[in-house]
Amino acid sequence: MVINLVLALFSGVLLILSAFSRLFQRASLPGPVLALASGVLIGPFGLDLLRIEDFGLPAGTLLEQAARITLAIGLTGVALRLPHGYWRRNVRWFLAVIGLGMALMFVVATGVLWALLGVPFLIALLLGAILTPTDPVVTTPIVTGSLAEEKITERVRHNLSAESGINDGAAYLFVFLPVLLMTEPGQAWHGLLTRVLLWEVLAGAVFGALVGWLLGRLFVVVKDKGLMEESSYLGFLIPLGLAVLGAGKLLGFDALLSVFVAAAVFGQTIPQRDEEQEDRVQDAISRLFLLPIFILLGMALPLDAWVKLGWIAVVVLAVAVLGRRLVTLWLLRPLLTKVHDLPETFFLSWFGPIGVSALFYATLAERHTGNHEIFVYTTLAVTISVVVHGISTVPMSTWLRRQEPEQKEKQDTPA
Repeated sequence: MVINLVLALFSGVLLILSAFSRLFQRASLPGPVLALASGVLIGPFGLDLLRIEDFGLPAGTLLEQAARITLAIGLTGVALRLPHGYWRRNVRWFLAVIGLGMALMFVVATGVLWALLGVPFLIALLLGAILTPTDPVVTTPIVTGSLAEEKITERVRHNLSAESGINDGAAYLFVFLPVLLMTEPGQAWHGLLTRVLLWEVLAGAVFGALVGWLLGRLFVVVKDKGLMEESSYLGFLIPLGLAVLGAGKLLGFDALLSVFVAAAVFGQTIPQRDEEQEDRVQDAISRLFLLPIFILLGMALPLDAWVKLGWIAVVVLAVAVLGRRLVTLWLLRPLLTKVHDLPETFFLSWFGPIGVSALFYATLAERHTGNHEIFVYTTLAVTISVVVHGISTVPMSTWLRRQEPEQKEKQDTPA
């Protein structure tokens, strides 16, 4: 009974979003916004057709695992979207935005939350870490599709995609700093540097690179020997992400980072022409698997707890989400003058949405600390980001296109 209701409701929403996708996009109503609203309508605060409890799992467990799987698929799609030679040509952007940018966004978000939200420092530190990474799932509708290709330069789309992919896995280190300070205060720094940094993060990245290279070589060999029915990597897309996700977790790695690194190395190993052939189909497949998590989240939103927080919490979380990005990108502007001009920098400083990665880390942190406030604050911040960044996609993209000379779109200067 429940499984049939889930299939009917979730698939019905996806059918509507697919059928009118261009119309919704032009109206600045991207898939995540509409899927989130659909979840609220389906759930207990709407028509009460289905509740998160009906799935037979604890809400936190269900959301954590659903978010983890969604991120694996999303990260694989992001990594395979990047052209050959991207990482070598864009070292400046990568080092500035990941090397310095994540630390700055972490500090800004934590400072705003601690100063204005009225929560203990460790809670502010944990929330700041959760809000730090740009989400690859919410970013996908911004950088893909006809609107993005028409109005946003390729350089901007690729740099935003790459950032949202790598910092999603790198955020694991930031999140576990306050988690360990709250759960193992005497051993926190030792655990962070040895277990988390050296094994889970660095060894996880090496594992991902090795798996990605091996699968890439396998793809080339079976393709050249005619053992594949079609010269396409679409058959590798979802299995690659999920296989590395499962194996990485079993080995105790930061599995999301392993997934992105594996897909990035795989994408750089296989022939370039295969990537170009299947980009549109790949993006369509990815979006199909990315939207259900927002329906699920919409059903689980703690609206009654939000009401108790009051409007001040909404304002503070909005300032933290938007301010962390605006402050950081403009502080880093001197390092990015050869990468992006002023209009592109403003566009990138606005679009640092949070979403599924924040949900994953919030449920993970709640499981480790037992603090439900983390989930309440994070879901409110995610909703603010999904709505604000979603409805601003069209006007901001149109504005950016007006700032760029027509020929510049065809001359994306490598960083």
